[in-house]
Amino acid sequence: MIEIRNLNYTYPNMTEPALRDINLHVDDGEFVLLLGASGSGKSTLIQCLNGLVPKVAGGNLEGEIIVNGKNLRDYKVHQMASDVGIIFQNPDTQLFSLTVEKDVAFGPENLGMPKEEILSRMDQAMRIVGMENMRDRFIFTLSGGEKQRVAIAGTLAMEPSVMVLDEPTSDLDPMGTSEVLSLVRRLNQEKDMTIILIEHKIDDVVHLADRVVVMDQGRVIMDGAPDEIFNRGHDQLKEIGIALPQLSEIAHAIKNGSGDLEDGSPTYLSYDTILSRLCDLLRDRPAGIARFRTAHTLPATTAHTAPKPKIEIKNLRHTFEDGTVGLDGINLVIPEGDFVALIGHNGAGKTTLASHLIGLLRPEKGTITIDGVDVSGMRVAALARKVGYLFQNPDNQIFTDSVVQELGFGLENIKLRDDVIVERVEAAIAMMELSEFRGRHPHSLSRGQRQRLAVASILAMEPDIIVLDEPTTGQDWGHVNKFLRRIRHLNELGKTIILITHDMNLVAGYARRTVVMDKGRIVLDGDTRYVFSKQKILKKTGITLPIITRLSPDLRRVGMDIPPLLTVQELSEMVN
Repeated sequence: MIEIRNLNYTYPNMTEPALRDINLHVDDGEFVLLLGASGSGKSTLIQCLNGLVPKVAGGNLEGEIIVNGKNLRDYKVHQMASDVGIIFQNPDTQLFSLTVEKDVAFGPENLGMPKEEILSRMDQAMRIVGMENMRDRFIFTLSGGEKQRVAIAGTLAMEPSVMVLDEPTSDLDPMGTSEVLSLVRRLNQEKDMTIILIEHKIDDVVHLADRVVVMDQGRVIMDGAPDEIFNRGHDQLKEIGIALPQLSEIAHAIKNGSGDLEDGSPTYLSYDTILSRLCDLLRDRPAGIARFRTAHTLPATTAHTAPKPKIEIKNLRHTFEDGTVGLDGINLVIPEGDFVALIGHNGAGKTTLASHLIGLLRPEKGTITIDGVDVSGMRVAALARKVGYLFQNPDNQIFTDSVVQELGFGLENIKLRDDVIVERVEAAIAMMELSEFRGRHPHSLSRGQRQRLAVASILAMEPDIIVLDEPTTGQDWGHVNKFLRRIRHLNELGKTIILITHDMNLVAGYARRTVVMDKGRIVLDGDTRYVFSKQKILKKTGITLPIITRLSPDLRRVGMDIPPLLTVQELSEMVN
């Protein structure tokens, strides 16, 4: 289906190639998981498959790309629409019409197909993605998962042989992620469609793929079956910043604790096998269990008290213009120096609550105080000195023509001295590893690199409160951890951190406290270990916990008296 030979590509005005010596063969009906750190060349490679690179992007491409028997040098981008469909990270970038059915029909209409053919393809595509009853819905009323399904339907209406998906679940909650990935799996298995998927949520996708291809610095460095890659390349993958399946990590910890797992690939082992081997190992480690239980006893209450509140929210209510209640009586106290994770499904009210802290939304009812001062009358510009807010989409807060200019933008607007601006800009560049991009236009960066730039621009302002709304979108695990370790360091220096995320591994690893929202209300609030112990409540709110945490109640059912495990590192400490 796809044959790539000796592919090299360099972007316009760049000296270093983005792709180097790529040779790749993909069979008809194969499901390929494409992994790599942010900026490794994944998105560039997939955009070569329909000619976006270089025919739209420009630059210099060498080598051959043959898709479905067509040499791409001989075809224009629109001529490849029936061969290769690409789904991007953000569905809003490829939705063009007001309603679902009109958007699905958009592609076939632009190819000038007969009306009967357009209607037939539209009906079939909407049926495949399960949206036949939503054909008249306005696009702007859809959830993130529903929008992504519309984007997929619009691509399916072109009847491509290959479906390429570039982090299609990056902005979705667990329910939306499950919807999209189930659909992709069905297309592969029932329609025999060739799938190439770029995705950082490794635990959600590893079981779908026939094959894993790993890229680093523009090259393919690994190519093989999932179990072969994650076993043979365990240390190398971690070194370049790629997350491993958590079952693999747990199996690795069991082996290191002399649990005598076979030397075969750890990802072959099922959850039940891992649980059984872990039970056997822990029975031989009573001292480790006792040590862990003493260090991590669950709090008796969810109450969170501290002598000095930084943020105090009382009876906060917000109703949207269409009458939907976004916040319904929120009461929340965040002490100075706290590190709080705000979690819940899409639409639970997390971003609506955070938007009130920066003045983007004003209270319909209730009060918000920061350092004891009611902020309801403060201007957004004044609040920005107290609260640094990172939006979900970095493009919503990038304004200038270079990385250096972007980092100085906010500092210049608050009239700081030139020497102070230079000092803060350089510190932010170093912290977010942006030195090599300092002169680049922000929109020439990858999505993950633009996210790091947006974070750096917030950090340069040095606010006391930092609100991070899905800050890890488009980032590989290595950069995510480097970034959050730096955020934790700022927290240790006294900064108050509010982290909004769907990634429960990050919550488990970094947040001391977790607040769970559902339908505009707070349903759980307390120490993260305590909150993660309430698995029945979390399941009802659509939250999927890490595998290591889901093991804990099963371990307790067989007599292992331990508090919930949050990370694989905690397990390693217990068994070693």
